[in-house]
Amino acid sequence: MQKETVRFENSAILEGMTSIRALFGGRDAGNNDREVLRLLFDETRTDKLAKELQYLKQMAKKYHFPLVPVPKEEIEALAVGTSHGGILAECGQRTLALLAEERQKIKTAGFYVMIQGIEDPYNFGYALRSLYACGADGV
Repeated sequence: MQKETVRFENSAILEGMTSIRALFGGRDAGNNDREVLRLLFDETRTDKLAKELQYLKQMAKKYHFPLVPVPKEEIEALAVGTSHGGILAECGQRTLALLAEERQKIKTAGFYVMIQGIEDPYNFGYALRSLYACGADGV
């Protein structure tokens, strides 16, 4: 397991089905173009991951990436956390959309925040509520 400071320097690894499904949901909705280079799964958990692997096989066909069974130790070496469930996605770089005044209601002296590294949807929700309470104009 990597330390978080190392991970955030190179956040090319998504951990667990929640993060991976969010990536594909964003691609399907046209909100991101992040490429999956390969998807790694714990070769000893194919029975437990059968449902997830079925979905991932469909996504692999749709988005052209390999599903790679690897030893548990390789998953642990690449992961930061422990809640990945034996599934990691190695991804390309993120493309961040630029704010454009023509398309957004951007305040000149507004308070805007960029959040990085939150994978848990509950933590994301807590962060949004806190920023709203602090008066943020946008995230």
